[in-house]
Amino acid sequence: MKIGYQGVAGSYSTLACAAYAGNEEYTAEGYMTFKLLVDALLNDEVDYIALPVENSTSGPITRTIDLMKYLDVKAVKEVYVKIDHALISKKPVTLDKVTEVYSHPEALEQCYTYLSQYPDIKVKEYSDTAGAVHMVKESDNETIASIAGSHAAELYGMYVIRENISDNPLNTTRFLIFTKKLSEKVLHEKTSLYIESDHSTGSLSDILDIFKTYNINLLYLMSRPIQNKPFSYGFFIDIENDVDRPNFDKALTVLTKETSYINILGSYDKGQIPEYEGVIQNEEYTDR
Repeated sequence: MKIGYQGVAGSYSTLACAAYAGNEEYTAEGYMTFKLLVDALLNDEVDYIALPVENSTSGPITRTIDLMKYLDVKAVKEVYVKIDHALISKKPVTLDKVTEVYSHPEALEQCYTYLSQYPDIKVKEYSDTAGAVHMVKESDNETIASIAGSHAAELYGMYVIRENISDNPLNTTRFLIFTKKLSEKVLHEKTSLYIESDHSTGSLSDILDIFKTYNINLLYLMSRPIQNKPFSYGFFIDIENDVDRPNFDKALTVLTKETSYINILGSYDKGQIPEYEGVIQNEEYTDR
């Protein structure tokens, strides 16, 4: 089994790959961009890909889910990964010596409160968290640092200046594991859909009423702009399934008639949200 992910070894996505594989043997292949990652799946270079779709601090990761709107691929698993951001340097260094910090834009946003305390440190975006760690390691400049998981620091033999710098210590990313279209039509605990309506008055309300009519619980709803249709929107929807497959099929039949486009992105069992017992909310970031 080969699983693709965005980034390099040590990224949080590699933890999602490992969680999905479980005890099965697998290899993981990193790609520089999410577009290249998705293309690798479509071209049969990998069997599965791990895509981050939502973070508990920064919200939806739109750059990934927008790629899936019109593709004939299916989500088969939901995986939650706890995000423990750390400030990482090449060698032991005090915080007052750090001049620049590099990381993925999402990670920088998730550490905004901590970083804002140090206005003299320049914050710079990088393609991914683990890639930033590798770059810092290879640099001759020992005053630069990166933000990534402490597991990446261990992998690359780096120094952790400070652990747990996320604004939210319960910071978690939700991943979906995608594969190419499955022939089976098994209904699992959750189903993800992307829907476009004709945008007439009350069209979204009509869509929601269909789910209500067939007693289907909505877990998530997000609007996204439709490309080449300014100020028109499609909707990503997660629903909770029960054992009533006919009920779901009836709702889907009505939805197909009432919408201009619908894509079932996958049906899968709910992932296990990490345990947070003993985690203490950061109230003070002052380094001593």
